[in-house]
Amino acid sequence: MAQGTVLSQSSIGISKSAARISVILSSVFLAILVLMHFLEPEFDPSWRMISEYELGRFGWMMSLAFFCWGGSVLALLVALWPSLRTIGGMIGRWWLVLISIALFGAGIFITNPITDDAVSTADTLHSVFGVFVILTFPIAATIVARSLARNPEWASARRRLLWGTLLVWLGPLAFFGSIIISNALNPAAGRVGPEVLLGWPNRFMVVVYHLWLIIAALHAAKLSRQEAP
Repeated sequence: MAQGTVLSQSSIGISKSAARISVILSSVFLAILVLMHFLEPEFDPSWRMISEYELGRFGWMMSLAFFCWGGSVLALLVALWPSLRTIGGMIGRWWLVLISIALFGAGIFITNPITDDAVSTADTLHSVFGVFVILTFPIAATIVARSLARNPEWASARRRLLWGTLLVWLGPLAFFGSIIISNALNPAAGRVGPEVLLGWPNRFMVVVYHLWLIIAALHAAKLSRQEAP
């Protein structure tokens, strides 16, 4: 067997495995997130952020969830690497690397309660990493999806990626919109608190981010199966 064929088969196998790992890790994150609502009910999901689950009795599980999310992004990057052939695709590659690093950082550095204004290094770093993911994931997803849409191998997934990317943009719009609307309805609500109903939009945003990851990873796995000898 020619060396090029061996390398090609190895690349296909790596891409297939990475895509499956991405789906599994995203699924684990979502499962942990659901479970945390029962394990730590003291964090009211109507106005508390998911990061605060790291503060409770089972905080290590939420940290693990962030590691799974970072791993899912990294695994998807490996799966998509051969398909991202445009300049935008190359930018998207490294953007996903930065997002993955930020998610690992969010798992390492624990946030303060959102009602606590005290300044700490861990809280500051967690906030920086979190804001980076929230604000730039839609941009990275759009760049990557646009690059994949130009790849003929991804023709059958273009519509799913389009809808997934639109949902990704809807996530932060719903999140920040909930803050604006809460303060418009109650000017005394403040930056955070029981009157600022950002909790469920925060969860919706996270879920649609993972939906995009799963859509992309499933098609990458499908392509690997088709290309396998």
